[in-house]
Amino acid sequence: AVECRSQSFRGILHKFKSQLLSLTQDTVQLSVLEIRHKIAELEAKLNTDDEGGEWKTRYETQLELNDQLEKQIVSLKEKMEKICGNPSGTEAPIYMFYKWS
Repeated sequence: AVECRSQSFRGILHKFKSQLLSLTQDTVQLSVLEIRHKIAELEAKLNTDDEGGEWKTRYETQLELNDQLEKQIVSLKEKMEKICGNPSGTEAPIYMFYKWS
């Protein structure tokens, strides 16, 4: 009797696991479909929305400006190292004049 109940319990447990796995797979597939639909919706809006295109242009322009500013920062740091690190450089007397005044 105990062995029969154990087999019955295992059967129920196996059936429950199968149903749960199927439900989980269905939920994941539904989520994937919803995400794909949302991506397509957003891409369509991006391609048709003038305001979205304007913001995209602003964003890209800002990225270019940031890149140029980073290059300027590097260049200015190199110049400062040259002036401060090399007192015999041509800019050194000017720097020292402003430093003392």
